[in-house]
Amino acid sequence: PPMASVEQWSENVLHAPEGAGAGETACSHSSSKLDLPPSPQINRKKHRRKKSVSKADGGMPGLAEEQEENIEFTIVSSTGQMWHFEAVNFEERDAWVQAIESQILASLQSCESSKNKARMDSRSEAVALQAIRNAKGNSFCVDCTAANPTWASLNLGALICIECSGIHRNLGTHLSRVRSLDLDDWPLELTLVLTSIGNEMANCVWERNTRGRTKPTPESTREERENWIRAKYEQKLFVAPLKYRDMAFGKQLFRAVMEKELHNILLLLAHAKKEHINECTDDKDRRTALHLACELKDVVISQLLVWYGIDVRARDVNGNTALYYARRAGSQECMDVLLQHGCPSDGCSTTPSVRRKSLGRTDSKFAH
Repeated sequence: PPMASVEQWSENVLHAPEGAGAGETACSHSSSKLDLPPSPQINRKKHRRKKSVSKADGGMPGLAEEQEENIEFTIVSSTGQMWHFEAVNFEERDAWVQAIESQILASLQSCESSKNKARMDSRSEAVALQAIRNAKGNSFCVDCTAANPTWASLNLGALICIECSGIHRNLGTHLSRVRSLDLDDWPLELTLVLTSIGNEMANCVWERNTRGRTKPTPESTREERENWIRAKYEQKLFVAPLKYRDMAFGKQLFRAVMEKELHNILLLLAHAKKEHINECTDDKDRRTALHLACELKDVVISQLLVWYGIDVRARDVNGNTALYYARRAGSQECMDVLLQHGCPSDGCSTTPSVRRKSLGRTDSKFAH
């Protein structure tokens, strides 16, 4: 049977799985898995061709000398396995060898590119972690002031020491989501939350008025730490008061999100219950604060709202979830947060909505 074309084989090799070694890109460890076509004339080891020797070559006129020449080639894998092939002629052999060598080179370049990407990712994460450590107040544990804390509470946006981290875990993830700076991965949205808040801002919310109690120190017992931490986050004894007690909670949250007042948002979330967080606007769109945060492309606020219990499946009057607004705003980070927490991937209603003309500056903020 005729040998498959070099172009066809090259195309097959180009679609080999990523991560294969240089030799394994061109061939597998067994001949049954090899992408190369079967060799013709497998019982022949040599191919003979006749060459005429002209007078210019010093030969006798009309004399034909039969020369035996090799048109085989061998592939050797990275594990030392060998496969022998035989082409029909020299041109075909050279074309095959050139194509195979090109694919080996491409594989080596791809492996090097992957290594470079891994090194870049590692450097980027190191820079991100240093940015978290550099946030205001993050040189000391948010609860006991121990130096160089290596753990974080994500939803609090604060760093904690290893002793306090165990107590935070016992609070439950609805109060504190604990993560290690050194042992866990840090995707972009988590890094942004920690660098945007920091221990100083967190304590301005959760530790505003200690009511005469003494804050634990690095030498405090576990019981002393636990009493303080539970009073601070579980009983909320030290939380700062709300700015506007006469304004509805939903309106305060919407205003804070619209103006991107992160400190006020944290304060509202510290006081909030789930029914408060999920309040809709009183306009015709009936959106939640999450719809608005995604429209503003603010991944930090979006992530905080999700952690504090906002409904990612909530739809506005037109049937659109927050994912619709994130897509429209072009925020991949907000989209990732929503999808990770169960937001329907369709994102919007099947019925097209009619845009409402804004009548003033205040209404235009909430118009979609």
